[in-house]
Amino acid sequence: MALLVLITMVDMRINSRRNDEVQKDFKMNKKVLRTFKVLCINESMNTTLIRSDSSYLEVTFLKDSIEPKVNYTIKDDTLMLNDFEKKSHHNVSVKIHATDSLKSIQLKNSDISIERLGRSALTIALDHSSLWLNQDTLVKSPFQNLEIVEKNHSKVNSSDFKIDSVKIDLNHSKANLEFIVKKISGNLSDSSYLSVRHPEEISLKKDATSKINVYDY
Repeated sequence: MALLVLITMVDMRINSRRNDEVQKDFKMNKKVLRTFKVLCINESMNTTLIRSDSSYLEVTFLKDSIEPKVNYTIKDDTLMLNDFEKKSHHNVSVKIHATDSLKSIQLKNSDISIERLGRSALTIALDHSSLWLNQDTLVKSPFQNLEIVEKNHSKVNSSDFKIDSVKIDLNHSKANLEFIVKKISGNLSDSSYLSVRHPEEISLKKDATSKINVYDY
């Protein structure tokens, strides 16, 4: 046991040192944004959205490299991010920080993750896109209302946080939902698939080509 503890401590110190060294190799630029209600992401991969007290764009990249160009514009109450392909920008991180004013997310040919959800209702529409929902473990209260609309081979996965109500509409798409939801409703069509933990209330419709998997553990 003592040997195991010693090995664990040494490993933690080595990993901590490695993380510190990695951080020294990177530079972060912060671009302040005005508050927006709608987020549109087109043709962009591996972007992260984080709920924060203020709105800003955070770009992290290697110090010795040229800062990648992130194409974004704000018009009225909409922030648009276009044509950012992280695969062509190695060691680059793009994070969008948004306040609770954000009400709608629209994705097209994109891949993003949400690390922290706010408290207000949110609508997410995906067109040939993928989304990872991961509520911060520090947030104890359940998220309120979430609406998800997927089409054209879109996919949503989630971690196991708590949520009050979900409305979902799948068309030739998939959703693997690990969260604990009180109420879920919606429709599945055109070879769609939904996997969800057993809710307190369920109201789902599907066509003959689609499948619903409700499990309880």
